[in-house]
Amino acid sequence: MPLTTVVIPVKNEDPHGVMKLLYDLDRYGYPVVLVDDGSDTPVLGADIRFSPSRGYGAALKAGIDRANTDLVCTMDGDGQHTAYDVKRLEEFLCYLPQNSMVVGDRRLKERGQRYWGRKLLNWMASVFAGRFIPDLNSGLRLFKRNTAIGYFPILCDGFSFTTSLTLAMLADGYTVDWLPIKVQPRRYGQTKVRVWRDGWITLRTILWIGLALRTRTIRAWLRAPR
Repeated sequence: MPLTTVVIPVKNEDPHGVMKLLYDLDRYGYPVVLVDDGSDTPVLGADIRFSPSRGYGAALKAGIDRANTDLVCTMDGDGQHTAYDVKRLEEFLCYLPQNSMVVGDRRLKERGQRYWGRKLLNWMASVFAGRFIPDLNSGLRLFKRNTAIGYFPILCDGFSFTTSLTLAMLADGYTVDWLPIKVQPRRYGQTKVRVWRDGWITLRTILWIGLALRTRTIRAWLRAPR
């Protein structure tokens, strides 16, 4: 029986790219939950379909809830991620069972607004978490399903779902690691990320969870016996 279900949210992605990705995952034997988040043209073969769109986070929640394996891997439907790297993340987590999540570290070489914005968000998250976070909002990550479901009530339905989940797990003492992955050039469609809007939402999320984490740490320090 497979250990991992792959959840893929899609919205207006090229159908040929989605089919290629599904074929790639099928060769590795992964069950897939494909969530169509309000595409203009309904995605053929989608397991869950929203109309109108409910948001990236809502699509992930629905797919994770539908999965029936102990582990879940989320990945983007734009062809940038591969089934090979899903397998690598799965093997990494199984080798270190004390871990609750492993995130694909994209090691991006791009420059410009998105690059420096991502650097800033990673730095701020690292300060609050008290550890280096190389890639906060990578779309490719593998985690224990029941652990993630426990955070659903506080996770938003928008783009910052992955950021919130990562920081919340770190705040609660779960072990999260990063594994370098290769990112394929985008071949289909256009990115759904809006630099300023989504960057601001992510920053607000980091501040909200980060301040809660640091406050908890300070309170624990004050209560500690001297």
